[in-house]
Amino acid sequence: MSRVDTGDEEPASIERLLNALSAETTREILTTLSEPMTVAELVAECDISSSTVYRRLNLLSDIGVVEEQIVVNGDGEQCSRYERNVERFSVSVGEDGQLTARGVGLGGDGTEERTWNEEGP
Repeated sequence: MSRVDTGDEEPASIERLLNALSAETTREILTTLSEPMTVAELVAECDISSSTVYRRLNLLSDIGVVEEQIVVNGDGEQCSRYERNVERFSVSVGEDGQLTARGVGLGGDGTEERTWNEEGP
């Protein structure tokens, strides 16, 4: 079993993180999210279908690397903006052979760290 140390009740697995990062569309969305963006902005910038952008954002949100923010525009309408909350990842193999992935840059000061790891059998 694998988990992410976020304090959430439903931890994400290292497998989900690595699988998500293996998809080119996911990596393109993450690199494009250098600032908060709407789905429409991501679709236009990345030239990816809106259904794919929504699926990838849901996955990235579930595993803790993207955060959704609800904002109100000038017309008083609500809109979701998405923001990447990880600046870099590292993956290592421990002495026990277990994988650990770390995401750095989650906090406002860029020092917060999130860890995904595998638990032993």
